[in-house]
Amino acid sequence: MQASHIEQGRSTYRIIVSLVCVSLMTYAYAGQDEQAFEQARQYTAKVVTRVELPFYGDRKGTTIGAGFVVDADRGWVMTNAHVVARSPSQVKVALLDGDYYVARKLYVDPYIDIAILEMVDRPATKDIVAANLDCEEAPAVGHTVGAFGHPWDLSFTGTRGIISGITSKFTGMAEMLQTDAPINPGNSGGPLISLRTGKVVGVNTASRRSSQNTNFAVPMGHACRILTLLRQGHDPSPPELPFFFYLDLDENNELAVAKVFGKHHGLDLQEGDIVRRVGGTDGEIQNRGQFIHALRGRLDDIELEVTRGDEDIVVYGRLASAILVAERTGVLVSGVLFSGNPWRDSRDFVDGRPALMVHYVEPGSIGDGEKLRAMDLLLAVDNQPVQTLEELLTYLRAAESEEKKVILKMVRVGNLDDSIFAYIERPLEVTGLRVIGGSAW
Repeated sequence: MQASHIEQGRSTYRIIVSLVCVSLMTYAYAGQDEQAFEQARQYTAKVVTRVELPFYGDRKGTTIGAGFVVDADRGWVMTNAHVVARSPSQVKVALLDGDYYVARKLYVDPYIDIAILEMVDRPATKDIVAANLDCEEAPAVGHTVGAFGHPWDLSFTGTRGIISGITSKFTGMAEMLQTDAPINPGNSGGPLISLRTGKVVGVNTASRRSSQNTNFAVPMGHACRILTLLRQGHDPSPPELPFFFYLDLDENNELAVAKVFGKHHGLDLQEGDIVRRVGGTDGEIQNRGQFIHALRGRLDDIELEVTRGDEDIVVYGRLASAILVAERTGVLVSGVLFSGNPWRDSRDFVDGRPALMVHYVEPGSIGDGEKLRAMDLLLAVDNQPVQTLEELLTYLRAAESEEKKVILKMVRVGNLDDSIFAYIERPLEVTGLRVIGGSAW
């Protein structure tokens, strides 16, 4: 009987100790969360962007997003490319004190959703704090994280969740962290923070509107590669790929070449090749995002381990870098913005291989009145084939000086029963002609 009472007392004691330990751990974790978010308040920025004339993929207007300081000495802030726009834009950055500083787009990536800003008019005496970045391995599933930013313009606020996985299934096959931490408009570009270490593990990027708590962030390892190359004075641009890869619908984690086109710059990949490894890097290549990440800063001397049929071979060569976003140019005429055709595979379907596309049509403009649309592809002006912006500008300047209309021959993604594309001709009065972006020639 006495032994039974003793054992019962021991059990009660163990339960009490366990409850106390759980309470202490909960208190400790809560303290870590609060500390991580308090630190985030010091290095997180508010980013305000105004776009007057958007290239395809951007929108006209003013947007609010987030960013975070990654280099205090240089005044560099990391954010999303879609926050600052891949079009010409005016950007301002504010820290916790509320003072706004003009920001220059130091680098905007054409592939993953990352941009680096420089606060150009920040007083030299102003002290700022940089985030502590985790540039190594991505956090595991279940890792507790917090998203920080300005959701719905609620400034400097945090949300909490876990890492749900790593995927390359969405957002153009770039590799992304998946999290259930709520990410809303205004969070984009802000830090995704490990609530265990306080380090930034990702850059909040997107959410799937039709799904509950399925959100994405650029892994910090990918973002850190860009930052490191910039600090070293190297171009971090991804390659301009002269081939397409198969979509990995069954998630086999293999990167297989589906189609090769154009000049390969000596990189002799063939259809059916499976890319296994990039020389100078660790780990096998499993998706397009990893491939592009591994090639940054190595475009002039590429070494690939490839499986071709039943044979493992090594392929050597080089690739051209993608066009810098800051150098992209367009021609604006009568409220219609023309620039390069971003659809690399349209040449397989359309005669004439259109190189220019309508990126934006100003509502109420002459071009809008002529029923032109964004994504219309330009084939010819007055029956003269046009392949470059320089050629287009030459034709339009001549028409403007003669005060005559031009006839545009266009290709449009159609809704016809028996064809993918529809061919149209539209007259256009030439007015308000100017060059947008780049060096403006």
